[in-house]
Amino acid sequence: MKHAFKFLLFFAVIVMSCVDQINFEVPAGLSDSVVIQGRVVKGERDFVEVDVSRLFDFSAESRRRVPVKTVVLSDDQNNEMVLETRVPGSYFQVLDASTAVQAEVGRGYKLRVETLDDRIFESIIDVMPENKKPQKLELTIVKQSRVDNFGITREFDKVQIAIDTEVNRASEGGVYWELNNTYKVTDQGFVNGFVQVCYIEKTVNVNEIYVLDPSQLRTGFISDYILSFASIDGRFGEELYYNVKQYSLSRGAFKFWNGVNILSERGGGYFDGPTGEVRSNFFNINDPDDIVYGYFFATEEAVIGKKAVLPEGTNVIPICPQGQCFVQGSTSCSCGLCCDCLLDPDATTVKPSYWED
Repeated sequence: MKHAFKFLLFFAVIVMSCVDQINFEVPAGLSDSVVIQGRVVKGERDFVEVDVSRLFDFSAESRRRVPVKTVVLSDDQNNEMVLETRVPGSYFQVLDASTAVQAEVGRGYKLRVETLDDRIFESIIDVMPENKKPQKLELTIVKQSRVDNFGITREFDKVQIAIDTEVNRASEGGVYWELNNTYKVTDQGFVNGFVQVCYIEKTVNVNEIYVLDPSQLRTGFISDYILSFASIDGRFGEELYYNVKQYSLSRGAFKFWNGVNILSERGGGYFDGPTGEVRSNFFNINDPDDIVYGYFFATEEAVIGKKAVLPEGTNVIPICPQGQCFVQGSTSCSCGLCCDCLLDPDATTVKPSYWED
């Protein structure tokens, strides 16, 4: 799955979070624990995605996804469909009028996973809440101080990403944001004999989680709400867009994500905030003592984007500077992505619909 939901790392934090020294071994009895994460999404394209993996214990084996017998999606009207996959343990399927299950606000959904060792896990049904539409995405260049590699405090330019959006204060759940950037890379035509233009989408600050509890607000609108700060680098060399995906969360889904967020920010000190309560909505139907991690939820997606424009005179070296990728006196290309921009697994030569040159 494209972003893998950041879960392998976060579940290591969840299992071992404490103020004492961290033990990198998974506690006894959890070595066979499964992490199941998935969601049904209603948006510009409706889909379901699921990822099944081992509990992360810093070993190579735990980084691999887990092949399973079957993954079944069902709704609150007893419609169900078996999900298909090309990559063991990773599932993605578009939902439309031709599928047995469709994504609809107000409908409930659950997941059933049967593993190769005959364990069956089911999620508690999650009802898709209505989302609100973001009104504006603001990108501002700001100064931030940090210590460089030589121990000298310097100021660096950052892109401050802030959003204006409506929120549902009456919701029992919350709001969740994903931040992506898509940047343009023009290679040097080494592989195919012609220049390719690629568009590469990446997650901004992959280790951060952005959640909000609307019930804590005075109004149903937030303005200039800062989500993140992004570094300025070679990705700005041609063109770059930021996209923010806003998701609605049920009460249970919000508690899960908010708990993961709290744990991911803990540094292991005595002055950390209170530990978040992170509960899975999965259970083993035949063994209530079998611990399973992850969450399956239903959400409506709303997307807002904006092209990043740097101040005139900003010095940014492009990822692929012209004429600098060939070994002198040779025809060998030495720049990887600049030899063939499709080497990046997230690259496509199809220009996004929102892109304006």
